[in-house]
Parts: sequence; structure tokens; C-alpha cells
Amino acid sequence: PPTLRIQPGPSTRSVALHCDATYGHQDGELNFWLPLTDLALTKTDLWCESQPGQGDYAPLGAQMGEFVSFHGSSCRHYAPANESKYTRVSLDFRVGAEPYFDANWKMCGTKFDHTRKMVVL
Repeated sequence: PPTLRIQPGPSTRSVALHCDATYGHQDGELNFWLPLTDLALTKTDLWCESQPGQGDYAPLGAQMGEFVSFHGSSCRHYAPANESKYTRVSLDFRVGAEPYFDANWKMCGTKFDHTRKMVVL
């Protein structure tokens, strides 16, 4: 399901470096991220490596209301602390890319599996 992320400022809390496979997401998913606050106000962006294991982290640079996509299951990403006086808000979700998405896939050890729905356009 879509997730609303709220990161109040000023704060020293950040989103740690990770790839989504750690949390049970499969390689057949593509991440979409939509910032709902102005980057010029919060100066807090989502950082991602260009390829799995590359380690060349760069901000995605999406402007408020602009979607960006990345392969979050295998590319590591993070959000630094929001040191501004503004609250950073974003929305993210994942889409299964056929033929790479396996609807029957399960990761051993996960305790919760999001309900999946197929949408045909």
C-alpha cells in the first residue's frame, strides 16, 4: 500500500541506509517516491545509489509533486535528518513489474506480507 512519510524538523533522526529486500520486498518491484513538501524548505532529499552495490549515493532531486522511480529492493537508499524548521512529507509505493514480479513470492522470516492487488490497465 502507499505509505505517507512524515519527518518533522528540526530533528537529528534519519532513515538509515537500507535496501527494501531487507524488509521482504522482491526484485520484481519498482519504487515510486513523491515529495509533498518543497525541497527548498526542508533541504532533505531521498538519497540512492545508481546501481546495486555501487555506493555512489546522490539525491534523487524530485521537486514537490514530481514522481521519481528507483529499484529500492536492490539499490540502497536513505533520508538524512531534517534539520530545517519545516516538516518533510512524502508518499511512496511499489509497483510489480511484469514479467519480473512473482505474485507467489515470499521471503522467509518476514512476519507481515502486504496485501497485493493486481491492477490491469
